[in-house]
Amino acid sequence: MKFLILGGGGVQGAASAYDLIGMQPEARVVLGEPDTDVLDPVLKWLDSDRVTGRQVDARDIDGLSRVITDEGCDVVISSVPWPISIPPLEAAIRAGADFIDYGLYQNREFDDRMPEFDARAKEAGVTVIPSCGVAPGMTNMLAAYGATNFDRVDKVRIYVGGIPEHPEPPLQYKAVWSLEGVWTQFFEQTRTVRDGELVEVDAGSGLEELEFPGTGPLEAAYTDGLGTLNQMYTDPIFEGVSEVFEKTIRHKGHYEKVMFLKDCGLLDTEPIAVNGSEIAPRHFLTTLLGPKLKMSEEERDMTVLRVRVLGSRGGIDGECVYDMVDYKDLEAGVLSMGRTTGYTGAILAPMVASDRIDAPGLVEPEKLGADRELFEEILGEYSRRNIEISKSEG
Repeated sequence: MKFLILGGGGVQGAASAYDLIGMQPEARVVLGEPDTDVLDPVLKWLDSDRVTGRQVDARDIDGLSRVITDEGCDVVISSVPWPISIPPLEAAIRAGADFIDYGLYQNREFDDRMPEFDARAKEAGVTVIPSCGVAPGMTNMLAAYGATNFDRVDKVRIYVGGIPEHPEPPLQYKAVWSLEGVWTQFFEQTRTVRDGELVEVDAGSGLEELEFPGTGPLEAAYTDGLGTLNQMYTDPIFEGVSEVFEKTIRHKGHYEKVMFLKDCGLLDTEPIAVNGSEIAPRHFLTTLLGPKLKMSEEERDMTVLRVRVLGSRGGIDGECVYDMVDYKDLEAGVLSMGRTTGYTGAILAPMVASDRIDAPGLVEPEKLGADRELFEEILGEYSRRNIEISKSEG
């Protein structure tokens, strides 16, 4: 099997490559980046003759399609920033390669064009699994898996976040990549389902407290991370559902601090005059705080997740709860956010390439979770990688 990983120099793409090489003895991997210098440390770290790097512009559909064809790639894994997440999908369909993505959920153009891409993928005989990292992705599969326990699903509540193991000032947070993503989530309208209808609420609202074993007090607020659940909540899998939401978890106190920065105008992107120069407050703040919020090699990040599915079977109400607390692999040097996102794609890609998942068109993560036999196999693969998801079903 041969896999092309776009964004192969990033946290998630590099983790996908690490897992594929380690868990698939016959796998060959091509890492794609527009600047091949970015790949040098990753290639050195992976230290495998089964991994190569290639200069790839993910925005160039024609050029990327030729690369996929020339390299003979079975599956494309896309870990590129969301603003350029659609061209790789276009290129994969054109080249007849299966496709797994981590970031399309942030691109609302994709939401509008899902029926079109489904039809084109079916025509090309291509399987496309969109928005399938840890969240959305793992969370969506768990939501559907939980739903299979009930005749009627009432509510789906998703809580997930990537946080430092230990909270530290000034924001009780450390960034494992760009701070822009942290700021942006406070300005987007967040899609949730209320009374069976898709509505928008303010990002950062709906604050509530929660805790996991060993984490100390945490908090969570609405963010726009439902992914394909924005459409799939109407699927028979979730028949009867009245409430669906996703909230991002942070250490207690984080949201108050960031909202204070927002209220002060420090997250605005419109430039202002300062001593004869113009600068956007957010750009200044990112430059100032970036070094303070950077996680050191010795520190561990952690990914915490809780998916609650409430419903009824035979007229009796019940609830399924799935929890996960995962930490950075200090020995391998793989961040938890890389493990939980990148390993998800690396688990699914061989399944697609070997036709274990063989369904041309869009295969939303919820469809994978609703297939209990398949998803329990996926859960077993997580466990092989020491990603443990506890289950409480009643």
